[in-house]
Amino acid sequence: MVVAAILEDVEKLRVVDYPEPQVESNGILLKTELCGVCGTDMHLYGGNMVIPFPVIPGHEFVGTIEEIGDEAGDMEVKGQPLAEGDRITVVPGTNRFCGDCYFCRFMPHKPTLCTNRKVLGVNMTSAEPPHLLGGWAEKIYVDAKHFWVYKVPDEVPPEVALLTEPMAVSSRAFERGYAPGLPTFGEGFGVGGTVAVQGAGAIGLLTVATAELAGAGRIISIDMVDERLEMAERLGADQIIDMRIFKTPEERVREVLRLTGGLGADVVVECVGIPAAVPEGIDMTRRGGKYVEVGHYTDPGPVPINPHTICFKDMDILGSWTYPPTQFGTVLELMRQSMDRLPLDELVTKRYGVAEAQRAMDDLKARKGIKLAIHG
Repeated sequence: MVVAAILEDVEKLRVVDYPEPQVESNGILLKTELCGVCGTDMHLYGGNMVIPFPVIPGHEFVGTIEEIGDEAGDMEVKGQPLAEGDRITVVPGTNRFCGDCYFCRFMPHKPTLCTNRKVLGVNMTSAEPPHLLGGWAEKIYVDAKHFWVYKVPDEVPPEVALLTEPMAVSSRAFERGYAPGLPTFGEGFGVGGTVAVQGAGAIGLLTVATAELAGAGRIISIDMVDERLEMAERLGADQIIDMRIFKTPEERVREVLRLTGGLGADVVVECVGIPAAVPEGIDMTRRGGKYVEVGHYTDPGPVPINPHTICFKDMDILGSWTYPPTQFGTVLELMRQSMDRLPLDELVTKRYGVAEAQRAMDDLKARKGIKLAIHG
């Protein structure tokens, strides 16, 4: 039997035993090493998303192959052979989109917009076999025909590989700051550019790390938790803005302007998920710059924005909705190259057994730690 934590209804987590699934020819049975606990899980728990209960939460996971089907050994996305004992991570969203909706037909370059997209640990029920379709379990079942499987480089340990999915979110959001402007024309981000990141949770910290690896000249991190601000500096933030000192939006905007010679940041990335952060971030962005919104994965309500500011600044406001499946390859290579440069291995600050899933959720809601993880 396999122990799993299931969300059987809104705010109802329960630990159950499932039988080990039969591994089909395309299947992989993964021994869970670590699975992240993130804001999406909190939204699932709180009923902010419509999902087919029961669901095993957990979409940020890394593990080792315990059993593999005859055909799945050739299904690693970059062509590397897979075998029992290999460490892998998996893009949780299906790689075979419906092909019928408007976005699949007319916007295939944006596959995450598919209206029928399925995501492990989010909207795939555990009610029927193989059951183990989320990371808050001792084992995970992966259909390698429908999900991209990436072999983890030997240099990347599990506590770093765990960050592949959230770093795919943050790096894709950061890359939105490149387009459609040209850095040589002073639009958006270019090498040596200035980046301000609102929020220093896991996504915000990984955005700081991405900006550092991309060659930002000045990185500003904004938060109010000592542990997070200290980590932001270790990951590359040149300046921090402590919200306990700069208590109002006006004070924080003035400080960003002071740090940027009165201009504002070339790119501002919102990683907080609080509506009030949006107009504040727009005010922090320089004329001709870019504001990237990634923090609002669910709908917490509206906020007033002065449209004149957007017009006057001739700025771009860009949304970022997850990432293309290829982003995992980008991130794993970034991780491999930065192992001796950035302390990514220290972002996981709390670990829990599967049976402790409720405590993990409670700690996430209380903002305890930086990145929380459940181990198999």
